[in-house]
Amino acid sequence: MPKSTIPDCATYIVLDIPDPMAGRIRSIRAKFDPDRSSMPAEITVTGSSGTGQLVPGQSLEQVAAEIDRIAGLFPPFLAEFGKVERFPDTDIYFLELLDPRPFEAIQKALAESSIRFLPNPYPFHPHCTLKLRSAPSDPELLELLFLDAPKEPFRLSALSLYALPDPRSCERLCTARLRGA
Repeated sequence: MPKSTIPDCATYIVLDIPDPMAGRIRSIRAKFDPDRSSMPAEITVTGSSGTGQLVPGQSLEQVAAEIDRIAGLFPPFLAEFGKVERFPDTDIYFLELLDPRPFEAIQKALAESSIRFLPNPYPFHPHCTLKLRSAPSDPELLELLFLDAPKEPFRLSALSLYALPDPRSCERLCTARLRGA
């Protein structure tokens, strides 16, 4: 039965990374964080920084309509990864984006929308998570930090809402195409 409200679990609004870049991200994750290798490759826009996760219990239909409205404001765009970074005082490693401006604009539009978010103490930092759960070994850390990250530009054209009922599963609740002028 389809969900009618935002579930009481981790929720994120993301920009979906298309193949073949998504396959490269999953391959990197398979090496450094196998539990995440089957998760969608994406750029996190809400839920981990800037804004918290979505407040549970909101109407999924209304949230999806608002995501669709915002997606209509932005055209598809090219993005490129920079280097591997680590969030301070964590074992979370991610690829940074060379130009954060389009991500910041989308995140700002979502944060100012009618969608309600839980508080989050961290400033917005668009990223693609590579390793999330466990501390890397010393050789793994060196390999991560000197990783030859994918450098090819890739086109982002879909904004999705995902729910993670547990750390190893992910459910897409809605997707909207970027289609602004």
